[in-house]
Amino acid sequence: MGKFFNKLRQVFNIFLLSALIAAVTAVFVYFLTSPEQRGVTFWISVGFLVFALILETLQASGIAMRSNNGKNIPVSFTKFILGAVYFLFVIAMSVWNAFANFSTTTYILIHIGGLAVFLIPMVLINMAELRLSGSDRKQQDKGRANLSSLASRAGYVAEDLKQAGNVSQITRFAEALKYSDPTPASGKLERSLEEAVDNLEEAAKSGNLDEVLRMCTLAERVLKERNEYVKNAK
Repeated sequence: MGKFFNKLRQVFNIFLLSALIAAVTAVFVYFLTSPEQRGVTFWISVGFLVFALILETLQASGIAMRSNNGKNIPVSFTKFILGAVYFLFVIAMSVWNAFANFSTTTYILIHIGGLAVFLIPMVLINMAELRLSGSDRKQQDKGRANLSSLASRAGYVAEDLKQAGNVSQITRFAEALKYSDPTPASGKLERSLEEAVDNLEEAAKSGNLDEVLRMCTLAERVLKERNEYVKNAK
């Protein structure tokens, strides 16, 4: 939870900085424009400044929320740079309009053209990002299926040894497998978990309950390490 609030503070700080820049720009444009010229174009400038501010804050939040696991960071950073350049474009046009006094139609067309130049690449990047998130979902589905299979195997061990003594530890391990985060950990940890369940099954074949419980304890440690890895990667 602490990491989440730290991320929110990062986003809020970027929002405050961008809002300050937008407010200073609006004040300068207001005083640079004569009273008779403060018409529709001034409020168009304010509107696009607010839009650019919101857009840049959203891109900053994309980076902050992914800062721990590194997923899609290059993609989010590209969008952040595009948002920042667009923000500067809106500021430049607002100041330029204060001196050039564009007509309403010309000024709107300038902003629409600039928005298209920066927004179209963002849309294309978002489409690529959706593909990446689809790949993540496939990985999660695969991880969920793998954990379910391992949980079933551990459950079968508990069933087979039910008459030999207390197998509640094995049952708990099977439940922990079943309800673990399906997000895959590193390949090494995932293989270690599979090997731990393999060793548990091999020990069960010997009928030695003490050895089975020892293997179960080792498997629980591997699962805990695997789950900690997944948790810290988010």
